[in-house]
Amino acid sequence: MKKTSLIVCLFSLFSQCFSQEVYVIQYKGLKKTNATYVDQFLTFSVGEKLDSVKLKATKQRLVNLEMFSDVSFEVNETTEGAEIIYEFQELYTLLPIFSFGGIEENFWVQIGASEANLGGRGNKLTAYYQYYDRSSFAAHLTFDRIRQSNWGMNVNLIKWSTLEPLFFNQTVEYEYDNYTFGADLIRHFNFQDRVEVGGAFFTEDYRKFTEGNFVGAPDKVTKNKLLGKVTFVWNRVNYFFFYQDGLHNQLNLQTVQSLDDDPAFYIVFNDTKKFWRSGVRGNFATRFRLGLSTNEQSPFAPFVLDSYLNIRGVGNRVDRGTGAIILNVEYRHSFVDKQKLAVQGVLFSDSGSWRNPGGNFSDFSKSENLVLFAGGGFRFIHKKIYNAILRVDYGVNLQELGVNGFVLGIGQYF
Repeated sequence: MKKTSLIVCLFSLFSQCFSQEVYVIQYKGLKKTNATYVDQFLTFSVGEKLDSVKLKATKQRLVNLEMFSDVSFEVNETTEGAEIIYEFQELYTLLPIFSFGGIEENFWVQIGASEANLGGRGNKLTAYYQYYDRSSFAAHLTFDRIRQSNWGMNVNLIKWSTLEPLFFNQTVEYEYDNYTFGADLIRHFNFQDRVEVGGAFFTEDYRKFTEGNFVGAPDKVTKNKLLGKVTFVWNRVNYFFFYQDGLHNQLNLQTVQSLDDDPAFYIVFNDTKKFWRSGVRGNFATRFRLGLSTNEQSPFAPFVLDSYLNIRGVGNRVDRGTGAIILNVEYRHSFVDKQKLAVQGVLFSDSGSWRNPGGNFSDFSKSENLVLFAGGGFRFIHKKIYNAILRVDYGVNLQELGVNGFVLGIGQYF
């Protein structure tokens, strides 16, 4: 009888608490982030009935911004109503950029700075110098939500220079320069889905670097082009510190029109990422990409086989195609997970197939176009700094064991 009375009493107190109206919402721990920016992500407002589901949903929504290492809340009863207090642990978001990567006979480095919470409103600014065969510069500015609306904007200014291998009867290397100015308009449908519509004007300049005469390989090519693009993002990924759980899909539609008499070029590709937790410290992750483009017989095909992009250990821009099917699978396990530092071990498999320029869909099933690598690596994670993950991977070709390599970088591979 006493046990039943206790349960009834607790239930009565719980019901009374959550029948109260929200009287005031307070934030603690906000040093850089503007409170009015945080207001946009609440699932409830002052005057509504207190709802525990909405309280937890708001917490998760704020954690998913990736500007806070943790968010907690407490509820206090007052005579006027319920007082809600959210407490934040902000990440360091103004950071120097010093990232690098490398495989055999190839190395790249980036030096610059990034701000992931510009003005305390989730805006992002990145500017860096990169050496990857040759010198490049880039600046990216994103206004996440202009004046607390559902509209945002991206602006990009890029000078991208590399030593680019192109494939004629044999590989010919070109000095490649790309000068781009672009902008996108962002429309947020909610706090998970958005569409980006934009374009860019860019100039491409190819100058032959490999000495000698090659059939079909021009000494120099310069093209002025316009890019139009639409990107749809559907995001259901939740973050738990650096662990992830959920589904993310991004569809990209692009068209490139040369200002010369060349016909328009079309590209479509879709990335699907799936994450799920395994126990307390395990995390499975997969990425599946399907892409197609205008199927021209051209050395400038858009889908590249490359260690940094899709197949770890394969090499630097090994091949190109007008279609790609790629599957990356990882298991990440945290051997160390302290207050500030975590260390993950990673096992992975990277596989893919390409359609040759001017080829057929049957190219995807041909053995010479199939690539399968597997390997392992480590992630060294600083939990108080935004995206501070040092990545080291070693991939081995399961079809030809002599082909392998290290891939170094910053951030998770996908």
